[in-house]
Amino acid sequence: MEQEDIAKTNTDERYALNLFGNGVVYHSEPFPETTEISGYVKLTLWMSMDVPDTDFNVNLYEILPDGSSVLLTADQLRARYRKSMGQPELVKPGSIERYDFTGFLWFSRRVSKASRLRLVITCPNSIYLEKNYNSGGSVESESGKDARVAHITVYHDAQHPSALELPIVK
Repeated sequence: MEQEDIAKTNTDERYALNLFGNGVVYHSEPFPETTEISGYVKLTLWMSMDVPDTDFNVNLYEILPDGSSVLLTADQLRARYRKSMGQPELVKPGSIERYDFTGFLWFSRRVSKASRLRLVITCPNSIYLEKNYNSGGSVESESGKDARVAHITVYHDAQHPSALELPIVK
């Protein structure tokens, strides 16, 4: 959880590098040449969990050849809204479900030769967001007494092809 404000949020790596067991990080291979990425990113994840609801936060970074990073875009999704923003549906614990992250902000970036992309997926525990205690109740009226720890599995197989789609222009 945050202890202080971050002055340079687009280049600060503390939350990508210190997940404290909360999340997963994926890195691409280095780009063989400078590549333009312009547009909306889409991420499809196939996941299962042992709670009826949780929140997901997804951040995409460029990792420059010197190791520094730049935040490119981000998205958030509450599990109960995975099928419809207008009709919440709690998750059946243990079921493998598809989660489409389509709310990333549009961006344009010339990704440098030898840079990599870093995708960070977490369940936020933040002073800046409404707290979801993962119990499936009314989030606005839940408290710590309702809290449940979420255990989440991300799938990457032929039946569950989790994938990041990039709008590559060249």
